[in-house]
Amino acid sequence: MRQPVIFEDVIDERIPMQVLDPTVFDSYMANGWRLLGYSIIRHNFAVCRSQMCGTIPLRIRLQDFHFSKSQRQLLRRNAGLSVGYGPIQLKPEHHILFQIHSEQRFSERRPDLLATFIGAQAHSEPVTGKSFTVRMTDGQIAAYSFMHIGEKAVSGTYCFFHPDFSKYSLGNFTLLLEILKSQELGMQYYYPGYCYDVPSQFDYKLNFNALESYNWKTGEWEPQQRLQVRQWVELVE
Repeated sequence: MRQPVIFEDVIDERIPMQVLDPTVFDSYMANGWRLLGYSIIRHNFAVCRSQMCGTIPLRIRLQDFHFSKSQRQLLRRNAGLSVGYGPIQLKPEHHILFQIHSEQRFSERRPDLLATFIGAQAHSEPVTGKSFTVRMTDGQIAAYSFMHIGEKAVSGTYCFFHPDFSKYSLGNFTLLLEILKSQELGMQYYYPGYCYDVPSQFDYKLNFNALESYNWKTGEWEPQQRLQVRQWVELVE
């Protein structure tokens, strides 16, 4: 059984969501902050499977990034899907799909509202917000993802998708779309959020080249070894 984690230097900070200058936004991202609903937050701990664990903020150096063989295959495999890109405009269909996604994907502390992750002014707070909409060939909405664009940094803020289309790996697919768009915009860093210091459902974020992780003690970003996709559930049983 995994032993409880004892934190000596707890970090748990938040400020209300607000409009930021793009350069200020970049600075927040570089110091381990992230966007969550109506707040900008950072914390070095979380709860995973009812036990405390540490969080590890991640980012990708876009200038050095290249797609792996499997990621190129995913982009080719999903080339027939319809992809739209534009300002964040939350509509009833977003909330409907989120409810379906939430019921299927969250085993603990399930959120009831999309506002837990994306606020009503997400198109302009804290910086310009953009969205990808992925549709199946018959026009059915399969996934939404949201990103926020600073001066040289991009936040991959949130993504959700219909569980019926899980074979398309839509979480990874939209993340790759956001990386492609970030490179197109000439950005320096893409921030996919964080993972835990124990095996979890966030391990897929470690399967990227040019990855860095944030050291809470030093405040520095360090090279993070790419981790091949693994069945994390098997590691904790």
